[in-house]
Amino acid sequence: MFVAHEIATGLRGGYQVVAADLNRDGKPDLVAVSSGLTELIWFENPSWTRHVIASGVAAPINVAVADIDRDGIPEIALAYGFSTNPAQSAGNVVLFTHGADVNAPWTPREIDRVPSAHRLRWYTAPNGERWLINSPLAGATAAPPDYKGATPIYVYRPPEWKRELVTDKEEGVVHAIEPLTAADGTLGIYAAGFMGIHGYRFAGGAWTRESVVAGDPAPWPKGGSSDVAFGRTAGTRFVAAIEPWHGNEVVVYRAAGNAWTRTVIDTAVTDGHTLVVADFDKDGRDEIVVGQRGGSRNLWLYTSDASGTKWMRSTIDDNMAAAGCTSADFDGDGRTDLACIATVTANLKWYRNN
Repeated sequence: MFVAHEIATGLRGGYQVVAADLNRDGKPDLVAVSSGLTELIWFENPSWTRHVIASGVAAPINVAVADIDRDGIPEIALAYGFSTNPAQSAGNVVLFTHGADVNAPWTPREIDRVPSAHRLRWYTAPNGERWLINSPLAGATAAPPDYKGATPIYVYRPPEWKRELVTDKEEGVVHAIEPLTAADGTLGIYAAGFMGIHGYRFAGGAWTRESVVAGDPAPWPKGGSSDVAFGRTAGTRFVAAIEPWHGNEVVVYRAAGNAWTRTVIDTAVTDGHTLVVADFDKDGRDEIVVGQRGGSRNLWLYTSDASGTKWMRSTIDDNMAAAGCTSADFDGDGRTDLACIATVTANLKWYRNN
């Protein structure tokens, strides 16, 4: 189904890849985050020419891309200075804006420093503004391996970009945070971590919190969830998750009234670290892509049957230790393609959907 095309090698600590049109030519480019490098780089579609957004950014960990000033070219938020030990993490949060030449280095504005700043995402507020969400891996005083203590999630609003609290109710590691559309059509921020999966939405001037699922039931610190995405199969919504933190399980929660039925569809993953849900074959049922940083280094695709109750696994790539993946139509043929970046194999590939 997919044909691999290698874009780059030598991306030490390849961690995250984001699709966005950075030069206003209508084609999705790729922003690549490699924790072992001190540069933030992007690759221009379709030549995949390499450009440097910023240099001197040690231990970069996450970017979020959105067109804040609505000029057709997005701004880029970056978290760097990362460590899994909050006491050793500067947690720089910087907003980059382009100049006249998007191929030249961009201009930084530091907006915060938060120990172990780990996941950045843009949230579309009810008034249409784009707000930046910053989710640290753990609280400032937490320590591995148990990471005991409260873990905050923060929000920054333009133009001041001052730190505000979304919640301090999470505990332990929060590995993923994703903007996802809830069943009622409203946009929420969904966090996956030791406490399972929770949703946060802003309404009436305040943030509300809802529990979605508890995740893997193993005791702390081996339980909960690591990554989250939403999808539909056989006319029913589902939650896809990797569990527990950096875990071995691919899990599907199917809607059952007001509850979710948990099904483990695979336990062969080693250090699961990225999750993408999309309808790649246009059959009306979403598929699940899972990347693992260890073990067999396989990049896997999970496809459901017509009932949505059984899932079959196939291999997209048998030598891609994917830490981060994203989906977009990279070649303009109307089909959803895939791009992944790898930690161990230190490369970036895009996969054409045939």
